Amino acid sequence: MGYRSDVRIVTSKKGFKELTKFVNDYMKDKNEYNLLDNIQHKTDNKYSCYFGWDYVKWYQESYDGVIAIMKGLEHLKDNNYSYRYSRIGEDYDDYDEFYYESDIEEEQDLDYPSFIRAFDDDYVIENMKKIDKQMEIQNE
Repeated sequence: MGYRSDVRIVTSKKGFKELTKFVNDYMKDKNEYNLLDNIQHKTDNKYSCYFGWDYVKWYQESYDGVIAIMKGLEHLKDNNYSYRYSRIGEDYDDYDEFYYESDIEEEQDLDYPSFIRAFDDDYVIENMKKIDKQMEIQNE
């Protein structure tokens, strides 16, 4: 099954078009699927594009689809397009964030991906109740 991550990226509309061109060119001779053809979450407005994947194998050295996205983000930086990238791994301390802020006004002030890691109190309380019930049964 492997280690999985959740990934979100924000680009300008122009940056998304540029990223798409780069990734499509990179992937044309590869046997893997193009992640941009399989986006799980995508929302855009007049200015920017927010997209990403949940529970994806995001090995930056192993999968051409992931390599294409990461090299594409470098391509955006090299060509002065802003982007925001965030990846949350399965382990609580596994988090990556990269960004580039263009000096072109129409490429500035993109939103950052936002995430919440919260306590699941209901889950813990329900497990505690189950343990209580199991202990009652064992002590009868």
